[in-house]
Amino acid sequence: MLAAVFLNSLAFLALQLSMARLLSALLSHHYVFAILALALLGLGLGGVLTHALHARWRLPLCGYALLAFYAVAGALATAGAVAGIAKMAHVPYFYRHALWYFAAVFPAFLLGGLFFAEAYRQFPRASGRLYGADLLGAAAGSIGAILLLDRWGALGGSYLLAALMAVAAVLLAWRAQGQRAPALAVSLLTLLIAAGLALLQADGRLVGDIPRHLNPDKEIYDAIHGPWRGEVVRSRWSAFGRTEMISYRDNDEHRDIYIDGTAGTPMYRFTGDFDAPGPAVAKLREHFPGAFPLRFLRPDQKGRALIIGPGGGRDVLLAASAGFARITAVEVNPDLLQLVREQRDYNGGLYTDFEHIEVVQAEGRHFIKRDHNRYDLIMMSLPVTNTSRSREGFALTESFLLTVEALEDYLQHLTPQGQLLVITHDELGVVRLLRLALEAMQRQGIGTVQAMQRVYVLGSFPYPVVVIAKEPLAPRLAPRILREIQQAGYSLNASYVPYIRQQGTMNPMLQALGMGGLDVADMERIVAGYGHDVSIVTDDRPFFYNMDPGLPAPLPSLLWTALAASILVVGYPLLRGLPGARGRQRLAGCVAVFAALGLGFMLVEISVVQRLTFFLGEPVLALAVLLLALLAFMGLGSLASSRVPPQHLPVALAACGLAAAAAELLYALLLPGLLEWLLPLGLVSRILCALLITAPLALLLGLPFPLALRLLADAGHARAVPWMWAINGVLSVLGAAAAVALAMRAGFTLVLVAAAACYLLLPLAMWLAPPKRVA
Repeated sequence: MLAAVFLNSLAFLALQLSMARLLSALLSHHYVFAILALALLGLGLGGVLTHALHARWRLPLCGYALLAFYAVAGALATAGAVAGIAKMAHVPYFYRHALWYFAAVFPAFLLGGLFFAEAYRQFPRASGRLYGADLLGAAAGSIGAILLLDRWGALGGSYLLAALMAVAAVLLAWRAQGQRAPALAVSLLTLLIAAGLALLQADGRLVGDIPRHLNPDKEIYDAIHGPWRGEVVRSRWSAFGRTEMISYRDNDEHRDIYIDGTAGTPMYRFTGDFDAPGPAVAKLREHFPGAFPLRFLRPDQKGRALIIGPGGGRDVLLAASAGFARITAVEVNPDLLQLVREQRDYNGGLYTDFEHIEVVQAEGRHFIKRDHNRYDLIMMSLPVTNTSRSREGFALTESFLLTVEALEDYLQHLTPQGQLLVITHDELGVVRLLRLALEAMQRQGIGTVQAMQRVYVLGSFPYPVVVIAKEPLAPRLAPRILREIQQAGYSLNASYVPYIRQQGTMNPMLQALGMGGLDVADMERIVAGYGHDVSIVTDDRPFFYNMDPGLPAPLPSLLWTALAASILVVGYPLLRGLPGARGRQRLAGCVAVFAALGLGFMLVEISVVQRLTFFLGEPVLALAVLLLALLAFMGLGSLASSRVPPQHLPVALAACGLAAAAAELLYALLLPGLLEWLLPLGLVSRILCALLITAPLALLLGLPFPLALRLLADAGHARAVPWMWAINGVLSVLGAAAAVALAMRAGFTLVLVAAAACYLLLPLAMWLAPPKRVA
């Protein structure tokens, strides 16, 4: 039984990550977020359905045979979901019907909910061991998902997960008394089907590829259907996503690389000789706005350059062509780096053949936090977000590269004559970036007028450029910059150069800031009048791209949906009552406990994982390690809960709630400073520290749920177990949405404080509505 729960939990956690990668290749980010969140409601609603089935009908299957049936059905639903998504992906314009993708994914998670709710219903007094196996399986799934995606891809990996569910069904069918033969036959047949599909997909004989060119919301659509007639010439799946390279039949001067069909980055044809680089690079030097600020650098400003997020190498080419003696390029995506290195005959070996160019695979902000060098130039290009379709997807994403603290780090790593050069894509991005820079310099004691003397803006749409210098720009340089902006044909009305007082020659708002006619609060109010928010973002609230006053789509709809589902699932047993329940007050106490656990756990998980992801620096590795540690130590805590004597369950549950709340408040207070202090350590040491930091809190978080289930059974409410499972699951979805919403408005520290408030409900419920044990 425990092995089956372990395998099913592993499969469903890995399936969540695999489906996220698969859907991300097809749909915009915000649709993926909503679809998976709503699908996860299925895990909770499985508890509702379990209770309804047992209350209204006498099922033909029972015990292990019923659990085997749910595992088989889950395996078939998973295989069907993958096949359905693959089929829908080939239908033109099907991206408009995102609800059908939800319909494909939802049944698998609903059946998963049925499986786990039925397991806890049958064995409530063994909940400690069951929940431990559940959590340890999920911990294994966090690592397994990455291995599957790297080796099998999202399609083949999902079929293999269906096979794992079938293995769980075989284990359960073997113990099905009286129904063993048919249960085993069906389970083994399902295993053969799922394994066969996985093997066929591994060879590409089932579904050769998932097309991304049918969705206009993806930038890759324009590349393929545009006048240059692009085609995919290289692609690979991994835990980072789908990385693809586009070559153009009618113009081979550059190729584009996309991650999940978005955030395109160019790679230029280059001869390998900077004196005779070829027409593509020569044209780039002459016309690309990012090259413009490099014209004004003196020889003593061309020592060392840092390129953050070089992608296909455009910014590296510009810095090398400008004559920098040493260039360090830091790219987070190893698949992208591998593709560029494989194309050395096309790109002149830019990442492989030049001693003065060092390419490092790391997250940019994390790299600079641990780097002791000073740079004459720090350069980065922001992802393309100049359309509403792109900005919606990026609004929900975190970016530690673009916060006030990040700007402070960049300025600290500049030489006295150094400059930060950022290539953006719209005026809102320019204004928010300036707001962050002004705040960072204000923290260093530099006023707004003095700070604006260190800044100039190139209104070169679609690639406006912001330059932020460590020291004030030379006054004699300003007229030359302004003159060359005009000669290049860039927009003066969108540009800014310090010291220029003639009205009407530049962006009036930025000019007023530079002359002291406006302060930053005035600037925020002006922009707010146009319906946008460019207030500062910090490491605690790192949502640079969320520039709308409210929450970005589809978060409000998801919150309301999860809230409505939570009210329905919580309210029904309270209003109607449950067979065997002894008074609605005590039932209300049980409901409060399981609701608080579902809501509180997601608030803790999202907040702590966010903090530690930046600390570890490797996004995929960080997610795997943190989920593994969190779930594994919770599993150990759950197993330990089995040792609590029945007569001590209420006190133990109240004590666990108090201890968890105290720990969460302590983490909210101390964790940021502790992680900052430990950041210089090497990767292995940081992983060990992350495990040690996660372990105590995770052990505490693993105790309450199985204790509450045992308490429910001892109080004579065993039949209410599926409902409580449902409440816990549905509130988890609400917690995930609420955590993101609260973080966007108030920061992740407050999310952790809110989690502590949830866990304080446990001792409160034990005090106000203590359950009475039934002998």
